[in-house]
Amino acid sequence: MKTKRILVVGAGALGITTAYHLQLAGADIGFLVRPNREQALSRPQKLYCFNDHSVQTLDGYQVFTDVSQLKGSYFDFVMVTLDGATCRTEEGSTLLKALGKAMANTHSVLLICSVGIGLYDHVRQATGLPAGQILEGTMSMFAYQVDRWTAPLKPTTNTGLHNSADIAYLNHNPGRSFMVTAKPARPAKVFTELFNGCGVARCSTMPVKLYRAFTSAYFCYTTACELTDWRGTDAVINDPELWPLVGRAQREILRLKQHGLAGKLMSWLMTDERLAKTTRQTDTDGEPIGTLAFNHFHHGGKVQAQDIGTVIACADIGEAQGQDMSATRELVNRWRRHSGAAALS
Repeated sequence: MKTKRILVVGAGALGITTAYHLQLAGADIGFLVRPNREQALSRPQKLYCFNDHSVQTLDGYQVFTDVSQLKGSYFDFVMVTLDGATCRTEEGSTLLKALGKAMANTHSVLLICSVGIGLYDHVRQATGLPAGQILEGTMSMFAYQVDRWTAPLKPTTNTGLHNSADIAYLNHNPGRSFMVTAKPARPAKVFTELFNGCGVARCSTMPVKLYRAFTSAYFCYTTACELTDWRGTDAVINDPELWPLVGRAQREILRLKQHGLAGKLMSWLMTDERLAKTTRQTDTDGEPIGTLAFNHFHHGGKVQAQDIGTVIACADIGEAQGQDMSATRELVNRWRRHSGAAALS
């Protein structure tokens, strides 16, 4: 079987953790990064795994600092790990356009690892690639860059090994460590089989509309966490006004027309009680890192603009469709009052 070649655009926690597992599966890895990241990647990358408290190594990869350097190189998959908000900036759009030009008339597949309503359409327009060359997906594992982590470590952590690493991660759901959309079918099958070849983590597929509905609706919860100043799951779920508001907002987003029948079915099934149960289960599964601490770090900081931007966009889109988005809009308004971000739209 021919060795698969993967280009990872960005070398943050998602990119390096996914690259490690793909290399473990036998893939050749390349990174496309800003010039200021080249030096950090000139040495092997160390990953601390919370599952068994081991330190793993990612090495033997190529590093590119400009799309022009890719000329003459072929990659089966080009993984864009920039967050959704960054993808929509002028710089992000310019990069996507350059990648699309480099991938034109090839069999390379662009894997969008960021999320956000309407992001797929933006990426397709920016790259000019056909639908058969664009796959959506993201990592489910919790991962972060060690030098950016400020929360206290759990007592079970091997602090010395953790602090010696570049990346720390927890595979809290080994059956779904990564997920991709089920279409386009052939790229989804190839990537899933490749990832699963690592033997220690699994990639699963999800229908396109269900994936988009699920990832968009989730940000209602992280917005609620902001409103409670990240005091914890109980602070959100036990709030008699806020938790029902979160549930209603999620169901409104699930029912958006672009989420189709799959979204409507999810909206009927996702009661406040079921949502509370799954949320608490994630807390339990993420205990070695601390789900609250990770979400605060990730959703309360690095990708906050992506998250709240998605909720705002969902409210706007739903209202334009003539749908009741009162709960989603109220959640947005509460966030604006809480954060003083009235100018964000």
